[in-house]
Amino acid sequence: MEKEKTIEEEIKEAKERKRAKNKLEPKLEQDTSFMDIQKENKEKTKTKKNKTNYVKNMQVQEKIVTKENKKDILTFRGEEFKIEKEEIKEKKKNDKTEKSKLSIFFLILALGVILFYGYYLYQTIDFKSLEIIDIVKQSSFFLISLVVILILFKVNTKKSTPYILFLTLLLIIYSVFSVSYSKEELLYVTDFINKDYSEVLEWADKYNINLTTLHEFSDTVLYNHVIMQEYGVTTLVSDIKSFNVTISDGPNLNKEIIVPNFTGFKFDDVMKYINENHLANVEIEFIISDKEKDTVIEQIGSGTMKRNDNIKFIFSYGEEIETVLVKDLKNLSLFEATTYLKRYGIKYEIEYEFSDKIKKNYVISQDKVNEIVDSIKLKVSKGIEIKVPNLSKMTTTEISKWATSNNIKIKYESVYNKDYENGKVIKASREENDIVEEGFEITITISKGSLIMPKVENISDFKLWATDNNIHYEENFEFSTTIKNGELININFKEGEKITENDTIILTISKGRSVKIPNLVGLSKSEIQNKCKNASLSCSFKYGGLTESVKKDISISQSKKSGLTVAEGSNVTITLSSGIVEKVNVPNFTGKNKSEISSTCNNLGIKCNFNYTSNYSSTPYDNALNQDKSGLMNKGSTINITLSKGSAKTFTKTIDANNDLVYGNPEQTKKVLQSKLTSECPGVNFIFSFEARNTGIGYLSPNSDVKVGNNTFVQGKTYKVIIVSAG
Repeated sequence: MEKEKTIEEEIKEAKERKRAKNKLEPKLEQDTSFMDIQKENKEKTKTKKNKTNYVKNMQVQEKIVTKENKKDILTFRGEEFKIEKEEIKEKKKNDKTEKSKLSIFFLILALGVILFYGYYLYQTIDFKSLEIIDIVKQSSFFLISLVVILILFKVNTKKSTPYILFLTLLLIIYSVFSVSYSKEELLYVTDFINKDYSEVLEWADKYNINLTTLHEFSDTVLYNHVIMQEYGVTTLVSDIKSFNVTISDGPNLNKEIIVPNFTGFKFDDVMKYINENHLANVEIEFIISDKEKDTVIEQIGSGTMKRNDNIKFIFSYGEEIETVLVKDLKNLSLFEATTYLKRYGIKYEIEYEFSDKIKKNYVISQDKVNEIVDSIKLKVSKGIEIKVPNLSKMTTTEISKWATSNNIKIKYESVYNKDYENGKVIKASREENDIVEEGFEITITISKGSLIMPKVENISDFKLWATDNNIHYEENFEFSTTIKNGELININFKEGEKITENDTIILTISKGRSVKIPNLVGLSKSEIQNKCKNASLSCSFKYGGLTESVKKDISISQSKKSGLTVAEGSNVTITLSSGIVEKVNVPNFTGKNKSEISSTCNNLGIKCNFNYTSNYSSTPYDNALNQDKSGLMNKGSTINITLSKGSAKTFTKTIDANNDLVYGNPEQTKKVLQSKLTSECPGVNFIFSFEARNTGIGYLSPNSDVKVGNNTFVQGKTYKVIIVSAG
């Protein structure tokens, strides 16, 4: 088989045939012209129009060629066309190969950018919280760009290379700005529930959000941790300017709960109840007794009470104290640690020190562990050693952030101060480098700026302003012929002047025109009214009762003395006589009965007040023992009469140990006996007290005047009721 020739070999052979042809046919001058035209038309074959012209020229030239040479020329022309076609094909192939490398590089780069942006959108868009239109907006550029790139991959022409480069740069720029912008735009509110308040402060400060804090008690959320927040995690940070959070103040220790009586309960059950109900003032003691080990034998405090009310549990050691190897108490609360030591009769001493690892009031270390000991020393944490910064140089936001992160309480006080701008810190109750503990309260004094004297239009508004701003003021009164009574004459500060808390504002107030009070005693009511009118005074009247000699409606006194200078329109109260009094003769009522005395007093027109003597006597009950007045006196007078309580009564009462005494609860025993004895033995005095003993808690002491069984009580006498309580 003949070996296939390459394009280069075919071109070389065609050129050789052309040279041979020119030597064999020198006569054909037209060949040169024909070849020139052919060469010129070769350069124009890139477009369809040139190809068409080329064909027309060829047709013109073919008419010149003789029939003898026509066959050879056509043969030669076919060879030349074949060579030209192969050359164009090779050139296109080379151009396409060179151009595709650059275009494909940019297309792959653009595709990578688009895929990165698409992945970023997938990671950042919350599809659950956004509407469909929002999702389309976020992803539309990604989808359109992806389609364009796929089309360019398919077309891939030489002219498309600049467009591919431009598109790639545009995609890179858009993605960078879009990601940078969306990091802020698509930033959602953090879930702060159960997180420390300091995290909220840092977050609000970072995004310049106005933070409002509320406080609530909580049994489930730790102190200073977030209970609730205004916006959830589907809210964009860019959509909010303020943020409300509710912070836990821990359990409400003033909350009332019903504490049952745990007498007979086991130690672990009681401790579980104490922890679950946040009892904050519990005392635990152990004593040797015949009761079962680790059971409550006495409880002081039960029923409805506050969490921080004192409650005491006394447990039994049993008949002897158990000996144990003392365990490691590190990281236990002081209450848990001391309760453990009491449980096994181990005495202890406590030393406090700062610790940045152990919480406040928790055990840091002990001097003995895993040993049988009689006593032990505990080191207990005071919390972190907190060094106070220069609070007077800090803003309130910085102070709050510092206080929150260090568990320090801050109390703000605001005062006007002309030397400090509004909102600036004037002073703090603790100085720089002072050492304080967790939970310590520091008072910060904040300036309200300069207080400016307002325009005083009426005195009542001024007084309200002065009271609200804690400004001291005084009132001076002067007579004035030009300014009405009660109106302002002068003030010692001008409008716009700066006022401090130490300043005193003095108001000078008009009392109006001055007048002198005339003598109105001994005049009739009508005469007094005329005089008051002429003197520009306001006069009012009241009756002063019967007199010895002054007739009714005649003045017997006046509230302001005659000759006194007062303001025009001042009031004077005139006391008029109710008439001349009638005299009556009051007898001696000693020994007479209360009802008889009351009848006589009514007939005489006098008032009798009755009181009983404090002592019992042989005088019959309700009979008069003495009186404070007798003889001739004014009708309507009052006398005081002392009546007898009669003879003392004797009561016999039985105290039942089962029904009247509450074992283990002295307070309840007192309550029962007090109710019974005071209600059933009127006039008998009972004094209740407690006596500490190891046994018989809630029972009556041997030293008590009141015993179990029958008791005799006499009115007017006092008896001691002594109840046994824990030592």
